[in-house]
Amino acid sequence: MQTYEIQRQVEYYEADTTGKLSLPMILNWAVLASKNQSDDLGVGQDFHLERGLGWVILQYEVNILRRPKINENIRIQTCAAKYNPFFVRRPFVFLDKNDQEIIRVDSIWAMIDIENRKMARLPQDIIEKYQAEKVKKIPRIPNPAQIGHDEPFEENDYHVRFLDIDANKHVNNSKYFEWMQDVIAPDYLLTHEMTYINLKFENEVRLGHNIKSQVNLGDNYSKHRIMVGDVVSAEAEFKWRDNTAT
Repeated sequence: MQTYEIQRQVEYYEADTTGKLSLPMILNWAVLASKNQSDDLGVGQDFHLERGLGWVILQYEVNILRRPKINENIRIQTCAAKYNPFFVRRPFVFLDKNDQEIIRVDSIWAMIDIENRKMARLPQDIIEKYQAEKVKKIPRIPNPAQIGHDEPFEENDYHVRFLDIDANKHVNNSKYFEWMQDVIAPDYLLTHEMTYINLKFENEVRLGHNIKSQVNLGDNYSKHRIMVGDVVSAEAEFKWRDNTAT
């Protein structure tokens, strides 16, 4: 496999009110690393868009030891580790100036036919560029815990705007984090630090959709669901650390 690395400094507009890299930006940095690798290998967005194909992420699993602060320099390493005809497993490792791993992101990717919005077989001339290991079965990420039928939840309504949509004609992945976080009270967000994320995408959210972001919040966990009408678009499980605990 071919490992690729980018370097980033946390800018003030990439941080949240705590002065640390925001959760949506963790995903954006990971996607940027994969995009830059694809560009450098000559199989970037323009290359596959000409064929009517686009990369989509099906699931993320994120373990966070700590989030970097404004002005902190971080290296992000990634590779296309394993693939089969339809899926790719891609890890990302965030390293601080002391080469300590502070965030790890595991992800499952697929390609879709942008016109008919259906999954497409991975073109061999694209996937071979990454020197990934070909396997029969991609190692799965466990499903996130779900909001039970009898469990209470809070919810907010959102309308999908033009600026929420990316070049693959669907909602940018980081927007799901925004919707899921926004439904949690600010007091909780200021007193708790996220340590784990498991986010699985089920059905696309498109321009003009009205969605509901729902959360079942416990002491140090939260279960999330993004709904379009009666259809589940995404589900997630977050784990939290209480910053006020002695």
